[in-house]
This record gives sequence, structure tokens and C-alpha cells, in this order.
Amino acid sequence: MKYYVLEGSFAENLPGKDELQKAIDAHLAYLEAGFEDGSILVSGPKPGTGGGIIVVKSDDIEKFCKDDPLVQAGIQEYRITEFKLHNCQGCLRTWFNE
Repeated sequence: MKYYVLEGSFAENLPGKDELQKAIDAHLAYLEAGFEDGSILVSGPKPGTGGGIIVVKSDDIEKFCKDDPLVQAGIQEYRITEFKLHNCQGCLRTWFNE
């Protein structure tokens, strides 16, 4: 299993408010599935901008990103940064060692 920090950024030309909200709602449901299966550690929006940050573990990060409803709608792109764990707070060790 590999670990990643994903930085999402919104495209310049966004759809209308209703279509955007629908895609965001689908994105949040997609992330919730990641929390339920244990693949996502944390996620959250970047204040004042479109997009956000996700810390995720995955064997196929390209598929994870491609399957995101915001990516599928052409609203968001991800910058993918893989990292190897050096150290962490004790409460996080279980997530990294699964």
C-alpha cells in the first residue's frame, strides 16, 4: 500500500451553482466511502478556494482520482504526491500499519 497527499484544484470554468453543488455532494459521498473502507485518513477544503486536500492510501491512486465525481465532471484536478511514512503521532500508527 502506498500513501499520498492529494491536492485538488478547481478548474477555471465552473458549471452553474446547482450542477456544481450536485458534483460536490457526489464527491463528498465518494470520500465518505473512503473513510468507511479505511483508505482515507483526512480530507478537507482549502479555505477561500475551490479544491481541497486528502491523505489517502491506495494501490491504484490514478483510479482513485479518476473515479472522483469532481474529476469526472471536469471540475477538479489532483496534484498527486506520494510519500513514505517516517514517523507519526501514535494515534495514527494503526492507519499506516494496516
